[in-house]
Amino acid sequence: MTYPRRAPRPHLLTRVEAVHDVTASMRQVDLVGPDVPRLRCSPGAHLVVRVPGGGGEARRVYSIWRHTPGESRLSLRVALHDAGGPGCDWARRAAPGDRVTVEAPRSKITIDRSAAFHLFIGDETGAVPLLAMRAALHGSDRPVHGVFEAPAPADEMPGADGVPALPWVHRGTASAVASRVLLHAVQDLEVPSVGTGAAYVAGESETCRLIQRTLVEQRGFPRRTVHLQPQWAQGRPGFGAP
Repeated sequence: MTYPRRAPRPHLLTRVEAVHDVTASMRQVDLVGPDVPRLRCSPGAHLVVRVPGGGGEARRVYSIWRHTPGESRLSLRVALHDAGGPGCDWARRAAPGDRVTVEAPRSKITIDRSAAFHLFIGDETGAVPLLAMRAALHGSDRPVHGVFEAPAPADEMPGADGVPALPWVHRGTASAVASRVLLHAVQDLEVPSVGTGAAYVAGESETCRLIQRTLVEQRGFPRRTVHLQPQWAQGRPGFGAP
C-alpha cells in the first residue's frame, strides 16, 4: 500500500533585523519579512528555521517569543548550548541583514481559557513558549502558578513587561535530563484544590513525561488537562522538526 506524500510546508523568506542576549544562555533573534503580518501565531507557537549545516541546510525548531504583525516582526529566543550544533552556530553568528528561511508556525500547546487556574512548568528552553503564554493571560481573573528551572540565576529569563514573575529553581551542575530538581519543585508547589486547572509543561523530553506522571498520579490532574511540549531530547539534534 502506498500513502500520499505529506504536502511540503510553506516557507517564508525573512531577514534578521536585530540580535541580542536575553540571558547568559539565551539569545533573541528578531526577523522581519513581508509575509510576517499574515502569519497565524498563537501564544506558545514554534516554527522551523532552516539554518546552515552539513554543507546544506539543517532544520531546527524554535519557540516564538513575540509576533508583532504591525511591525512585520517575529522574535525567536534560542538557547545556546555548550555542545553547539548548527542551530547554536546560527544564533551566535546571526547578524542584521542575514537572510533566513522559516516555515509556517505551528502550535502543540495552547491556552485553555476554560481552566479554573493555570500552571506553567518548564526548564530554561520551555520558559520561552510558557512565558509567552503567561503574558497572554495578563489581566485574566484566573489564578496563575508555576515554577521554572535553569542552571543558575544568570540563566533566568524575565517575563514580559508588567507580568508578575513566577519562581525559578536552579539545578547547578545536575543533569537537565529527567530533572529531579524540577520534579521536587513541582511536588512542593501549592496549587488550588478547587476547580479543574490546566498545566502546561515544556522542556527536556524525559522531564516533561516525568512531570506529567507526577501531576496525574500525585496531584490529581486529569491527564487531558496536562499539556506537554517537549523542546529537546538528549542526543537528538533537530528534535521536533519532522
